Amino acid sequence: MKIGVISDTHRNREMTDAAFEYFKNEGCSHVFHLGDLSSDMDYMESMYEMKIERVDGNMDFSSEYPYEKVVEIEGVRFLLTHGHTLDVRKTLYHLISLAKEKECACALYGHTHIPYRIRREGVLVLNPGSPSQPRGGSKKSIAVITVTDGKMDADHHILG
Repeated sequence: MKIGVISDTHRNREMTDAAFEYFKNEGCSHVFHLGDLSSDMDYMESMYEMKIERVDGNMDFSSEYPYEKVVEIEGVRFLLTHGHTLDVRKTLYHLISLAKEKECACALYGHTHIPYRIRREGVLVLNPGSPSQPRGGSKKSIAVITVTDGKMDADHHILG
């Protein structure tokens, strides 16, 4: 199974559409949106037949979604967060600690707009970057997670 991961779309419909077309072509059945702006997914839900899980970020004002959420797919537990409440710009300590506390094999976050991937303390830590406002010299990016037999791996993909 494949899961698309996207964050920090910031109402850029063109790049969000490009990301979802990529997810569709990759055969993704689920998409995780990691905040800023979770409301961008309202349109995507009506256009694509993928299950969308989302959390709010620091730019999601008066939204109904939580800042953190655990989703289990095919026996793999994922922690979804934007990361601003966990201080991810300075450290991944709180993110990894929360993932371990919630027994998640993967911790997904956004907020920095910089793609990142590392395995630390038994947790796959992944930031897909941003398809609309990349930072730190990065390019417009998303990620795809592949889950097979209870194991997973992830790759970043550059858009445009």
